[in-house]
Amino acid sequence: MSALITAGFAAVTWRRRPEPGTTALSILLVAVLFWAGCYGLALVTTDAGTRALLERAIWIGSAPAPVAWLVFALQYTGQSELVTRRTVGALSVPPAVVIALAFTNDWHHLVWTNTTSVQREGVVLFVQSYGPAFWAYVAFGYTLVLAGMVLLLRLVLTADHLFADQALALLIGALVPLVANLLSLAGVAPLPGLDLTPYAFAVSAGTFAYALYQSELLQRVPATRRIGRNAVVTNMRDGVVVLDDSDVVVDVNPVAEGLFECDRDAVVGEPAGALFDDDFEIPDEEDTVVWPGRGPRVYEVSVSLLTDQHDRGVGRVLVVRDITNRTNRRQQLQVLNRVLRHNFRNDMNVIDVCATQLSDRLDDENEELADRIRMVARDLTETGMKAREIERIMSRRHNDPQPIDLPGLVQRLVDTIRHEYPEVRVETDLPDRLEIRSTGILESVLQNVLENAVIHNDDPEPRIGITVDRAGDEIEIRVADNGPGIPDQEREVLVKGTETPLEHGSGLGLWLVNWGVTMLDGEVSFADRAETGTPLVAGDPAEDPRGSVVTIRVPRQHRLPPQGPPPTPYGD
Repeated sequence: MSALITAGFAAVTWRRRPEPGTTALSILLVAVLFWAGCYGLALVTTDAGTRALLERAIWIGSAPAPVAWLVFALQYTGQSELVTRRTVGALSVPPAVVIALAFTNDWHHLVWTNTTSVQREGVVLFVQSYGPAFWAYVAFGYTLVLAGMVLLLRLVLTADHLFADQALALLIGALVPLVANLLSLAGVAPLPGLDLTPYAFAVSAGTFAYALYQSELLQRVPATRRIGRNAVVTNMRDGVVVLDDSDVVVDVNPVAEGLFECDRDAVVGEPAGALFDDDFEIPDEEDTVVWPGRGPRVYEVSVSLLTDQHDRGVGRVLVVRDITNRTNRRQQLQVLNRVLRHNFRNDMNVIDVCATQLSDRLDDENEELADRIRMVARDLTETGMKAREIERIMSRRHNDPQPIDLPGLVQRLVDTIRHEYPEVRVETDLPDRLEIRSTGILESVLQNVLENAVIHNDDPEPRIGITVDRAGDEIEIRVADNGPGIPDQEREVLVKGTETPLEHGSGLGLWLVNWGVTMLDGEVSFADRAETGTPLVAGDPAEDPRGSVVTIRVPRQHRLPPQGPPPTPYGD
């Protein structure tokens, strides 16, 4: 039964050889098949010569089994780098030697010193006294089997459910034959000279079959995850340096070799100062710092702590990223932003003043041209102010979460709109009190939404409705108007998140809203009131509505902002 079950399992495994460890597993199963098959024939063979030949042939299956088991365990758990031709060749020498000694035992008696053939309970048994070669190989084989079991046991204790059940089934499949072999060598088998190991292979075949059909053994193996993790570190575009708890270099990836112009073998075992400047202090805790490098390049060094299973610090991982282009880009943007804020704005103010004076002195068509110049100058000045506001938001200078009375904030903004635009009718539906924890970005976002609803409203009787609701752990703010609505092109650009020469927005206001809400960990949507049937405020008739509705959803408790350099809306 053991031989037949193993034969079927070996056939299935052999067809799936490309998967990690399947070739070694197939060889292991063939070895077990030969072992169990020869032993089964030997038990019913009464001819002394044939029985002795089968006893020796058993070694052809039993001797290679521990090597195949260890190779499978290494490949299955993702330690394939240890499975080389040299390693496998060295491990294969003892099995080849012991097989040769078994077939020539009559000349030297190193495997068996004495053999007695007995027939009991209908089977033919050999009661043997073992020689030094036998015990030496038993020690060798047990070492390999236990090493493979340790690899699987570690996987059982550390892996998630995806692989733990597979590893446990394989571990049991190896443990049962090992215990059976120990009992046989100890002489506690039901019959003297009976080897229980081939019988135990039936249990192994069952557990292996469970791992194959219930846990998808050959479709999902932990080697894929381990190899994938190693590939991420090896192929990632950032340099990776691993230090021990004494700041000695343990490993570097290929990118770090090129970045520091060094060879891995030369720097492993050297202090971290061999890579970084001696005056560069590596943070003791997890942090991100800037390292000026040894030339014109600038690097960002992110430090992560390494801990063992007892949460004891064993070292650190440094991820070194070249941020020279990003730094230069940020400096360029700062210069351009300064020019936009100061030079550009001042020049536009001069144009505005001159156009106003011309408008007072001219008449008819010339006056209209002067008014047009003045309007364009003011629009460009407003664009510069929007750019400044975006730069302020994205630089995170006012993004520490603070308690905010949301109805009070909305009411202040509404009062400002009513003061600056008395012709606009503003209606609100606000709770009496609703305190949230957010940042100053929220005020900038709401201010721009309201200004957009007012400035672009062409209705003879412009109206705006503001509604604030609480939806669980989120706050929903809706701003509706009766204007012309937001053009489809504007909304399409915001949805895509990018602009092109043919597809771009007309200003920065909606971009400010979009980026600001994103930094608040919220969501913003733009819709036509005609499509959604949204009233200006609750209870307002929504018959044939005109205009748009902007819906902002933000968390009531905004989390602390992540550490690190601020993002830029223009990309790295």
